[in-house]
Parts: sequence; structure tokens; C-alpha cells
Amino acid sequence: MRIIAAVCSAILVMEFVLHGLAMFIGMEAGIDPLTRHFGFRPERWLVLLIGMLDAAAAAALVAGWWHPWAAAAGAAYALAFFGMMLALRFHRHLGGILPPDFPLFFTLAAVVLVLSLLR
Repeated sequence: MRIIAAVCSAILVMEFVLHGLAMFIGMEAGIDPLTRHFGFRPERWLVLLIGMLDAAAAAALVAGWWHPWAAAAGAAYALAFFGMMLALRFHRHLGGILPPDFPLFFTLAAVVLVLSLLR
């Protein structure tokens, strides 16, 4: 079970590091999905806040190898973040094909959360 949690955590860490870096430096790759999918362009303080939370979640998932409570905290953030993205997507009736990364990362976060709580 620990190997499954480690693989799922590694994928989530990769996502949070890449997304967090994109948000920190203001790359359109990190900001454009918010504009395109949800219809608003976030202000700079919100972009920095999301980048900071992504970096903290990645650090918590890495620390989760030694401390299960840290993995649970990082996975809970990932679950809340991607759950919010899924809810906003359906709330705005955007229809069409759902981006495959939202359900994938939501599922990975759920797996890490359950496995870290079982440890």
C-alpha cells in the first residue's frame, strides 16, 4: 500500500510543482485554464496564493513518506482543490469533454488520503 501511495503522491507532487511554478511566475499556462474554463481572470494576489498552496501541498506530500498526517493534509488539499474545479466546471454548465486531469488528480488524491489515514 505504501508503494501505491508513493506513486500517487509522486504524480500529485509533479502536478503541484509544475502548476505552482507556473502560477508563481505568472505563466499563462497556469492562469489561462481559470480564464477559459471558469470565465474569470484572477488577480495577482489570488494567483500567488494558489501557487503558494500548491507548493505547500507538494511539500506535505513529500513529507508524507515519513509523516502520514502530512500526506493526509496534502491529499486533503488536492481533493478540495480538484473537487472545487470539478464542481465549478459543472456549475457553470460548460459541458463538452471534461479535461482528463481533473478526475485523475481527484482520484489520486482520494487514494493518497485513504491510504495515509490507514497507516
